[in-house]
Amino acid sequence: MELQPSLFLLLLILGTSLGASLTWFLCHNSHQATRIRHRERTKALLKSSAELEACCAKLEAQVQKLRSSEAGSLRREVKLEALLQAEQRRTADREQLLRESESRILQGFQSASLRILQASEESESENTSPAKAPFRGKGFSEDQDANNPSATLRENVVSGMLEDSAAVIPAPSQDTPVSLTRIEP
Repeated sequence: MELQPSLFLLLLILGTSLGASLTWFLCHNSHQATRIRHRERTKALLKSSAELEACCAKLEAQVQKLRSSEAGSLRREVKLEALLQAEQRRTADREQLLRESESRILQGFQSASLRILQASEESESENTSPAKAPFRGKGFSEDQDANNPSATLRENVVSGMLEDSAAVIPAPSQDTPVSLTRIEP
């Protein structure tokens, strides 16, 4: 019996060592599998991190391009605004010059027409009696708008045109079937 308790003890030690070995082996295998999975995850994470860093670098480059593009756009916009303001000033200056020129031309026409009217009135007053004599013969009365210088000027123009038209119309020829005659007013 003495053998039996030692056998029992031996079996207990052997079972415990076998259990401990088996546990160690299973834990070691599990640990190895976990380490392998962690290594693979670490490699994947490092690769992903490198890709993210590359993407971040690309994004930074694009951000820099956009900033420089935006700065260039702002500079162009400022230049365009300055050009627009300059063009608006030139347009305003041209309009002002046009108004001034128009005003000067109107003043020139007014002063010229006033001078012509005054000269016409002076020549009319100097030649009153000789100028009215030809009009009497052509159907104009002596007192017809005599005080109105524009009427007198108009009468002078009409009489001059009538005299010129008589000289322009040719005498009828024998070859011409239609007779050209002057109609007196």
